[in-house]
Amino acid sequence: MLNFIAEMQTEDVMKKWMVLLIFFLLMLGITGCMFDKKDLLAGFEQPDVIIENINKNLDGPAHQFTKIKEHHQWLWRMENGFQLSIVQNSYAQGVSLLLCYDAESMDEAEAGSILAGILKIVEDDDSRKVIEQLQLANDDSVEVAFGNYIIQKVSAKNLTIEREEAWSRTQSNKDDMEPKATFDLPVHYIRIERKLDKDALDEFSDTEYLESVASLDALKNIIRRDENLREASRYFREEVKQEGVKPANLEQFKFAQ
Repeated sequence: MLNFIAEMQTEDVMKKWMVLLIFFLLMLGITGCMFDKKDLLAGFEQPDVIIENINKNLDGPAHQFTKIKEHHQWLWRMENGFQLSIVQNSYAQGVSLLLCYDAESMDEAEAGSILAGILKIVEDDDSRKVIEQLQLANDDSVEVAFGNYIIQKVSAKNLTIEREEAWSRTQSNKDDMEPKATFDLPVHYIRIERKLDKDALDEFSDTEYLESVASLDALKNIIRRDENLREASRYFREEVKQEGVKPANLEQFKFAQ
C-alpha cells in the first residue's frame, strides 16, 4: 500500500513538472513571436531598425531608403523620390508607415516592386494580389486588407479641397476654392496600418470612434490639412497648368510630409 502511494505521489510530481515544462516552452514561443518581423510595427522597435529591415527586402542601391530631416521631422527617401514616414498608429497601438511618391514620374511596376518589399516586413503572404487591388496606375482611393493589416491608398490628383475657415483666411479671393476643386497633384499616399486589436482595449474604449479615425476618409482629411500639399497644389494650378509649362522648381513642392 505504501509503495502504491509513493508511486502515485511520484506520478503527480512528474505530471506537475511536465505541465511546468509545457508552460515554459509556450512562453518561449510567445516571447519568440514578440520579436518576429510581423511585430516590427508594434511600437517597440526603433525607426532605424524598421528601415534597416525594409531595405533588406528592396533591390539595388537606388531603391534604398536614406534618413533625412525636413521641417524638424525625420523621414526616409529614395533617390527616385519615394518617401516613407513612420507615424503613430491610428489606435495608438504601435506605429504605421505612410508612403508618398510621384505617380507621374514613377510607373506602376516600380512602385509595386517597392511596395512589395515593404510589405514583407509585416506579412509572409504573397502581396501581388493586394498590390493589384490597390490599382496603383489610377487615381482612385482604395482600402485593402492584407493579413492583420489594412493598406490604404489616396491620390491627391482627385482629392477634393474642402473649405476651412483658417484656410480661407489665408487665401485671396481668386484662391477661394470652388466646392469641387481638387488638389490635382499626381501624388499617391499609401498607409500601412495594423488592424485594431480589440482585446488590448479597456472596457471604456469607443471602438466605433477608433475605427472611424483609422478609416480611408480620415486619411483623406489628414492629407487635406497638409499645408505643404496645399501650397504645392496652389502653385501647380496657378503657375503650371495655366501656363502649360513645368517650372524647374516644381519637384520641391510635390512631396508633402
